Amino acid sequence: MEAITQVGQLIGTYGVSAVIVIIFLWDYVANKKKNTENQETIKATLEVVKESTTTISSCLIEMQQTNLNTAKSLELLQKQMESTDKKVDKILEERRNSQ
Repeated sequence: MEAITQVGQLIGTYGVSAVIVIIFLWDYVANKKKNTENQETIKATLEVVKESTTTISSCLIEMQQTNLNTAKSLELLQKQMESTDKKVDKILEERRNSQ
């Protein structure tokens, strides 16, 4: 209520144009402060995103290495199974021939 009274007094004393200029300047200063705060928040957010990106990149490199290791293990396992199959086939063939 007090602010409205002060605005009324300003209008009476200085006229409408002066009050509009004062309100514009007040709004400019308030928005400038908000913009500065927003810019700092954006900078902090970008820093967190940068750190997250670095972490994700490291994880992807580790996953790639793990996938390569898994592929190599599966390849070795396949070779071992093929070798075992050949041995079993050979044993079965020998048994058939001996009977």
